[in-house]
Amino acid sequence: MLEKLQQANPDLEILSVIAPEFSSYGTIHPTVELPEMRRFLYGVEQTEFEHYVPCEDRLMELPEADQFKDDIFGQVPCQVGWYYGNCNKLNAVEYHKCSEVLYLYEDGVLILGHLWDIKEDRLNTDTMKVFYVPANTCVELYGTTLHYAPCKAGKAPIMQIVVQSKGTNTPLLKPAEGKEAENRYLLQRNKWVLGHPEAAELLGPDAFIGLEGKNITIVPVEE
Repeated sequence: MLEKLQQANPDLEILSVIAPEFSSYGTIHPTVELPEMRRFLYGVEQTEFEHYVPCEDRLMELPEADQFKDDIFGQVPCQVGWYYGNCNKLNAVEYHKCSEVLYLYEDGVLILGHLWDIKEDRLNTDTMKVFYVPANTCVELYGTTLHYAPCKAGKAPIMQIVVQSKGTNTPLLKPAEGKEAENRYLLQRNKWVLGHPEAAELLGPDAFIGLEGKNITIVPVEE
């Protein structure tokens, strides 16, 4: 799939998440398996282009959730949610003050950057790298990794489990004010966002527009 994906996107360098270059963005958890969560996710009726639930009680109650609660998140409160979508563009970047753990059931593509590449409230998308994630892979993205919704690599939509610190990606409890300059990017709880001008309407009026350069687009493989 990676070779076909590279052929479909000749203007991009697409690396695998097992490549050494991925090590500064995150890591792989090869022992994680989530068959019960798969049954739940593939039983969800898909009625929209994309849908995201930050915390799903039915997933939290499954024994498989203990792999995240007890191991990966070191016994601190975390939430297990899910996402499906057909995204093919970067549109924005976000970061959290925690890792984000993804389990992708279908082939996907992550467009990633580093937090320290934000300069004077701007990030040039030329600094970002593109990584292919094979189906049935558990990926941890570090808190310093800029990311957004994965893009699909083939015809199948992205189907994934999403695990973060409890409360992440939920509505703010109060307006984002304070002395910290980065609060200008704070769109939801523990979710700082810089949007691309092309996606301003999609992101809404409260989103901070801070991406410069191309809105990186992924052409999926037509299998």
